[in-house]
Amino acid sequence: MEASIIRHYHNKSISQLIKLATKYFNNFIRQRGTSGGYFTCISCGRTQSISQLNAGHFYSAGAHAVTRFDEDNTWEQCIRCNLHLHGNLTYYRKGLEQKIGLNRLRKLDEKIAMSRHTHFRWDRFSLIEIIERYKSKVL
Repeated sequence: MEASIIRHYHNKSISQLIKLATKYFNNFIRQRGTSGGYFTCISCGRTQSISQLNAGHFYSAGAHAVTRFDEDNTWEQCIRCNLHLHGNLTYYRKGLEQKIGLNRLRKLDEKIAMSRHTHFRWDRFSLIEIIERYKSKVL
């Protein structure tokens, strides 16, 4: 990674970098699954206006830092399923099986299982890389 890019973020704390990375990553997730101003919720399957769109995590970003920026773990989800139904996880898992297949879903499960034995922490360079990667992917 270029030194000038790293210097650009030198005054940011880890929590500020996580916030920036989350902003660009979630914007990417929102754009990835929309077409003509609409999206289909991974949990309930309803097609809805993008005004109802959240970047929903199967394994919550707060509890599972290791999958916070994992594209297989994060999909288009309506506000109702994500917030009011607390992820609507039974149907989310079924939606994940359809979207990414059983093998990738098992790898996601394994990633979570492995992370339970370690204390995962984001470092500045990984976060800067995530910020720059998703900033370039967002229109």
